[in-house]
Formats: sequence, structure tokens, C-alpha cells
Amino acid sequence: MKRILLYLLAMTPFSAFAQFNGSGYYRVQNTETKRYISIVDTRASIGASNADLQALHMLKPFEDSVAYNPATICYVELIGSNSCNLKGQGMDLQGATGYLLNYVQRPNGTYWLYGRVGSGGTFYTKYLADESYEDFGPQYTIYYPNIDGANREWNVYPVDQDPSRYFGVKPDVTSTDGTNWATMYAGFGFFPSSTTTKAYTVCRVDNTRGIAVIKEISGDVPAQTPVLFLCASTDPESNKLTLLPPSTSNDVGTNYLQLNYYCNDVPKSSGHRNVKEYNASGMRMLGLDADGKPAFVKANISYIPANKCYLAVSSSAPDVLKIMTEEEYVTGIEEIAAPVKNAEKVIYDLQGRRVQAPAKGLYIVNGKKVVIK
Repeated sequence: MKRILLYLLAMTPFSAFAQFNGSGYYRVQNTETKRYISIVDTRASIGASNADLQALHMLKPFEDSVAYNPATICYVELIGSNSCNLKGQGMDLQGATGYLLNYVQRPNGTYWLYGRVGSGGTFYTKYLADESYEDFGPQYTIYYPNIDGANREWNVYPVDQDPSRYFGVKPDVTSTDGTNWATMYAGFGFFPSSTTTKAYTVCRVDNTRGIAVIKEISGDVPAQTPVLFLCASTDPESNKLTLLPPSTSNDVGTNYLQLNYYCNDVPKSSGHRNVKEYNASGMRMLGLDADGKPAFVKANISYIPANKCYLAVSSSAPDVLKIMTEEEYVTGIEEIAAPVKNAEKVIYDLQGRRVQAPAKGLYIVNGKKVVIK
């Protein structure tokens, strides 16, 4: 049914929904190949006779590789009447190449995207085009003005809640209790569109008990915040996010989750290899424990996957750290502290460590939370 809806949307005149409407978040799709631009590296250059745009990879179809991929989201900053800058994944096109993109809207509502390069009175106009029809591939082509064709026509779609334009979260693991979990690191701010999708930080790591304590983020999630998601569904469309302006801010507190943008494992000779090696002594990845419950675990991988997070741990951390909310963690400490003699006063701090001479603060005394003043 969803694919039928997308097909019907594709039959709608382009001008009805494929257009720039001020600076904001967009996806850019080639009208001929139906592939979407994704940003997989920060390096790009444009010269008078050639262009290096291998930082752009092309993806399709929407549901299977685009809808939940942060690399397909571009912040388009409109400048003047027909120029723009593309930003995303930490890449700034103007900053990387020194050039802005120009655009002109065609009669059918699509766009030509092009650059003017050169010096000394000699300039060249180069058009962005895509001439491959594979579901995935790194290529783009730069055309000169005397070459026309649908391969250089582009749709630009604002990212919103529409079934053909949304951004959603795709879970990485499903636990035995039916809950779905994912990590994500993105260059845009957001808040979950539904109350059934929740975003967390990891606010504490208890190596002694093998626990990663999570805290729900209250309010907006700023750009470049590594997060853990709890989702009600395995379908990204049910886990939509509402994207927020780059200026969005919020204090999310202590966070042991660490970030990664890229996993572009191409030959070093290309100049575009961009990976973060996985280090088992100091990193744990989202996974499942022996009981099928969500946990941060040692992983058998070489590199951190693109747009995923890892949990930073000390070399003494256990292989598996179970995920608990703050409430579950405090309750667990209470249960550990409870079985004592009535006459004996046993005091623990909130990290579960026994305290002989407590200072002012909140403690667990004989299994109950007590404020010592």
C-alpha cells in the first residue's frame, strides 16, 4: 500500500511539492535515476577542468535506504535569488570548495544545480548530474552547458511528516520483550514526533554491576547529540522525527555516548576514506545480552557504522553493560541494600557504594532513600 502511495505521489506534477521554500532541511533526488544524494565525507573540490565530488553517494529506494539515513538530509541555505550552500554531516560545500551552487527552476518544477568556476576572465558552467541507475553508487557527473538531459534535473523535497518525505528511526535491535532500540548521531536537531519514540543519553556507567544508566532527554535534542532511541515499531515511518533549526539548543547533561559520522571504507588513494576504528577495550556497541535484553556489548566489527554511537568505557568495563533507566537503577540499589538487620544502619550512595561517614546529600539507608542534611 505504501509503495502504491509513493507511485501516485510520483505521478503528481513536480511543481506541487518539489521546490525550495526558504532555507531548511531538504533531500535532493535525481528525476531520471530516482536516486537521492547522501553525504559520506567532508572532502570535495571543483576546478575548471574537473571536479572531485566523491563525497556524494547516490541512494535508492526511499523506504529501504533513504527514509532513516541522516546522510541524505541537507541543510540548504538559500543565498540571494538563485544561489545556495549545502551543509550536512559536518560538510559545508562552500567551505570545502569555495563555491556556492546556483539553481534555476525548470518549467516542469525541477531544478538544474550548477556552479560557475574559473579565473582570469575564463569561467565554466558545470551542472550536477547523475547517470547511474544502480540502487547505490558514488557517482554524479559534471556536465557542460551544451549537454542537456533529464540526468541533470533534480527534485528538492522538504523534510516533513509526509509519507514520501519524512525522516524516521530504524531500530538496530529488538529485545525479547518486544522493545526496539537504536543509536543515532546526526548533524540536525530534532524531537520525536510521537510519544512512543523516546530519546535517551547514557548518564552513568556502573562497571561494578555492569549497567549503563539512561536518562530521557527532556525537550528538544540539539544537533550533534549522540542518542539512544526506544521505539514502539520496527518501521521508521512509525518513528518519525521533527527536524529543528541548526540554532536549537538544550542542555542534555552528562552523556557517555560518543559520535561517529562516517564509515566510508574506500581505498586510501581516493582521498575519501573516512572511518573510525572500533576499539574493544574502550567501546561498547548497542546489542543484546545473553537473555536477549538491550545492552551495550563488545562487538565483532572493524569500524563504527555511519551515524551510529558507541558507549565510551574504561578498560576495566565488563563485556556487557545492561541498559537501565535511572528509576530502575535506584530501585536495584534499594533491593541490594534492603536485606539487613533492623538494628544495623547500612548506607549506600546512589552509585551503590557503601558509605561509612556520609556527607550531605541523598543516600540509600537500610533500603530507603534518605536525605542527609
